[in-house]
Amino acid sequence: MKNLIIIDIDTEREQIVQINKSADFVLPTTPDEAKKMIINDISCTLEALCTLIKISDANHYANKKELISTCFKYLNDVLNEDSNNFKNGNS
Repeated sequence: MKNLIIIDIDTEREQIVQINKSADFVLPTTPDEAKKMIINDISCTLEALCTLIKISDANHYANKKELISTCFKYLNDVLNEDSNNFKNGNS
């Protein structure tokens, strides 16, 4: 299965992280299709993150356990933050 996720990060922009699909991507038309797309996108993004962590650890750029702990902290922060704050794009 092919999946393309474009993640654009620019710390000098007001909206630091932008996530897009290619111009020819057909948007989901039902909530069920949207849910499947999001789950697939998150799975693919996590696979990319795991690959980055493994490469960093293998090349001694950073320690795998510390990187994973940092990831858990970020995810925990999202889990525990005010849902309205998250919906507004503030993190």
